[in-house]
Amino acid sequence: MYPVILRLGNFSIRSWGLMVMTGIILAVLFAMREASKRDVDPENILDLSIILIISGIIGARVLYVLVNFNSYRDNLGFAFSIKTGGLAWPGAFLFALIATIFFIRWRKLSFWLIVDILAPYIALGYSVGRIGCFLNGCCFGKICEPAWWSVYMLGAYRYPTQLVSSLTSFIIFLFLVTRDWYDKPGKRFLVYIILYCVYRFIIEFYRYNSTYIGGLSITQWGMLGTLIVTSLVLYGKSLEWKRRAT
Repeated sequence: MYPVILRLGNFSIRSWGLMVMTGIILAVLFAMREASKRDVDPENILDLSIILIISGIIGARVLYVLVNFNSYRDNLGFAFSIKTGGLAWPGAFLFALIATIFFIRWRKLSFWLIVDILAPYIALGYSVGRIGCFLNGCCFGKICEPAWWSVYMLGAYRYPTQLVSSLTSFIIFLFLVTRDWYDKPGKRFLVYIILYCVYRFIIEFYRYNSTYIGGLSITQWGMLGTLIVTSLVLYGKSLEWKRRAT
C-alpha cells in the first residue's frame, strides 16, 4: 500500500486525502456544469458543496467512531484525527442530507432538482475516494484464498473490497449520467440511493467488520432500513408521476 505519496521533511501528501479531495473537486465541477444546464445558479451548488464537505466529514467520523468505539474507548482524543482515514460513508450521507434540506429551504430551491443534479457526481466522487482507501490500506476485505484478484494486506491475502467499491460506484455513475431523468423529479436521486444500498449490503459480506448484530454488520442493518424507506418513497413518487401524466 502507499499511504504517503510524497514526503518533504515534516510535510507529507497522503494518498487517501489526495484521492478524496480529487473526488470532491471532480464532483463539484461536474455538478456545477450540470446545474447551469438546468437553470440552477452554479454558485448554489458551490455553496452547498462547501457545507456538504464539512457536514459529511463530521457525520462520517461520528459514525465511524461509534461503530468502532472499542478502538477509541481508551483514547478519545484520537477520535478527532482523520489524517489516516477512518470515515464511514453512511454517516457522511446522513449528515450531508440533513444539511442539504436546511440549505435548500434557506435558498428556496427545489429539493428534488438539486439532489437529482448531485446524485451521479456523488457516485463519481465516491468512486475516486475508494481508490484512496485502497492506497491507504483501510476499509480492507476479509481474508481469502490467494488468487489473481486478491491483494496482500496486513499479512494476508484479502478481498479487494476498496477496488470493487470504486468500480461499482463508477458503473452507477455511468448509469445515472447517461440517462435523462428530469421528467420524473427525484427518480435519479432515489435510484442512486437504492443502487448504493444494494451494493453496500453485498460488499459488506466481504469487508472486515468488527461489530455484528444478528449475523449482519451495523452498516448492513442501516442499508436495509434505508433501502426500505427509499423504495417506499420511490413508490409514492411513481404514483405522483402517473397522476401527472394522465
